[in-house]
Amino acid sequence: MNTKAIYAAGGGIAVAAVIVFFVLGANNNSQLPGISNSNNNNQGANSTGGASGSSSNAPNIMPPVINVKDIAVKKAGDSHANVQVTFTVKNPNNTTMILETIHYNVNVDGLRMTIGDVGQSAQGFLDSQSNLFPIVSGSTLTAKDTQTVERNSAIAGAWDKMVAGNTTFTVDGTYSYRLTAANLQTTAEDRDFSLTFP
Repeated sequence: MNTKAIYAAGGGIAVAAVIVFFVLGANNNSQLPGISNSNNNNQGANSTGGASGSSSNAPNIMPPVINVKDIAVKKAGDSHANVQVTFTVKNPNNTTMILETIHYNVNVDGLRMTIGDVGQSAQGFLDSQSNLFPIVSGSTLTAKDTQTVERNSAIAGAWDKMVAGNTTFTVDGTYSYRLTAANLQTTAEDRDFSLTFP
């Protein structure tokens, strides 16, 4: 067997482990800090519902705070419009958080105008990390996604209001995130949200 190849593979794995350690929130603590779940400082519409699933031995963490910053609608012909949704996601924890996905629906007057996705879930260690979004402790990430909405008879009235800018949007869906401590213990959750804009 080729010993050089074995040593090279072992070295590559060691380098990858060190990179993961530093990127995913290495700090001086060996575990996630205990943070109260009460957050009376939420601004505007924020996430609601979701999975609780924490055991008594698991560190107490805060979920990210997700808001809709803007929804821009641009007419792209007689029967098409581009809808750009801008989300902000704040990390209230003392360690780096990884936002994996936001899967969302944009609704007007109870009618779904479009669905969209920001990011993608990692399917394993070797999966691409390019669609994951690290959010440093205390910072806010801005993520945008644009979808095309086609006017049809089922949504014509709501589509016209949306294009004219005379409506309130309801944006709902699910977001997924991971939080990794310095000891590489990872907490992952999927949470539901429902927001209105403006």
